[in-house]
Amino acid sequence: MKSAARLLAGLASAMVLPLAVHAAADPFLGTWRLDKSKSIIGTDPGVKDKSFVFAPSADGVMITESLEMASEPGKPHVSHIPYACRRNTPQTGGGFDALLVTCPDDHTALWTVQGKGQVQSQLQVIVSPDGKRMTFRYLWNAADPDGKAFTDRYVYVKQ
Repeated sequence: MKSAARLLAGLASAMVLPLAVHAAADPFLGTWRLDKSKSIIGTDPGVKDKSFVFAPSADGVMITESLEMASEPGKPHVSHIPYACRRNTPQTGGGFDALLVTCPDDHTALWTVQGKGQVQSQLQVIVSPDGKRMTFRYLWNAADPDGKAFTDRYVYVKQ
């Protein structure tokens, strides 16, 4: 009986250990809250509060986004965005159907958002060297016909 318990404990730790090692090595993982005072937002759509939780999953990373609009206080909108680096990941809801994330280095991710097989936008996501700040910046967006450079920066602080 003791050997069966040890075997189960060993199997459980063998399954959890890779996730723990991954979490320690990935600066994106954790809870991030939007800091509007540190952000540059050209046209604020009325965001009251926004946060992301990046958590390891069996297929890569699962992002849980919570968004509360000032026009709907107390009614957070929650969405789930799975991804795996270097693989087009199908999405449901949220206005896009695929997300390709490439990771040129440990602190930088490039997100390519696709809808109906077409690139809709590209974002750069950078975690600061100290791991306390994450910045989102649009590099390109199909909804902008002028092709102007984006100056918006959305700064998130690790919780």
